[in-house]
Amino acid sequence: MHDVDSNEQMLQAAHMYYVDNLTQAEIASVLGVSRPTVSRLLTRAREEGVVQITISPWRQRDSALEETLCRKFNLRGAIVVRSAGSTESATVRQGIGFGAAAHVAKLFQPNDVIGIGRGRTLAELITAMRPPPMPLNLTIVQLLGDVSAQHDETLAHELTRQMAVNFGGKAYYLSAPALVENATVRNMLMNATAIRTVTDLYRCVRIALVGIGEIEHSPLVLGGLISEAEAHQMAEMGIVGDICGYFFDLNGCFRSTIFDDRNIGISLDELRTREYVIAVAGGSDKVLPLLGVLRTGIVNFVITDHVTAAQILAQADAAKPK
Repeated sequence: MHDVDSNEQMLQAAHMYYVDNLTQAEIASVLGVSRPTVSRLLTRAREEGVVQITISPWRQRDSALEETLCRKFNLRGAIVVRSAGSTESATVRQGIGFGAAAHVAKLFQPNDVIGIGRGRTLAELITAMRPPPMPLNLTIVQLLGDVSAQHDETLAHELTRQMAVNFGGKAYYLSAPALVENATVRNMLMNATAIRTVTDLYRCVRIALVGIGEIEHSPLVLGGLISEAEAHQMAEMGIVGDICGYFFDLNGCFRSTIFDDRNIGISLDELRTREYVIAVAGGSDKVLPLLGVLRTGIVNFVITDHVTAAQILAQADAAKPK
């Protein structure tokens, strides 16, 4: 056998085994060779570096914490990614995304409508997602306006685009800021045809993937839509975070603010009635926001890391709702 032919067979065997998940017997049948030959081709692919196997410390899940979270907050599900490695925030976010991506993708069904929020951990999750072998014909819908006109890979617009690219789906973008000047501007925008085309899809969303904001370091503040003074005032009111631009306190109560009638995106009632509302967040700064949003009952699935999950449960026991 010529070297070129041998190399081609090695590449074909490696792709079928590691990407297409075929068995060695199935590969042997496709290539017209014996099963031992397939085994030798796969061994050679590893030895020559064609296939490189990486064992991620973030693949392990903590089933005990998942079960406790589900039981305590009446959740449909939880993914708690475990690692004994770095506690640095960026590494934790990346680990959550990498460790949870395959599990989340299994929730998707053919012709699903998936709603997308914003957030750094959500960005890592979407980056790590890979489509299944068979196309799902997904529709990807942006759930809220953006916080900045500048390019940022954590913005809802960009995450909607990336999700559609990853899964070969169709994207619907909400071309508006997350907050506008007043209710008049909001009503005008929400009634515009281009916006209505997107918002009319909200009732069809089966799975909403959303980030959870921490009030004083919220993207709304960093993007200049809320001033630092306004954020500080809300923190003094007991507000600990937001979901899709709606603010809540540690007791799980949504709080009225001056921004309620200026929000562009999905309504709380629409969000609350989705089959899956999946909160994606992790790190020490998200413990109280996650606890607060879990207590609202609007979230029915949470994705986080094991340190954050344990701290949420400890805080829940220490700080009972008043």
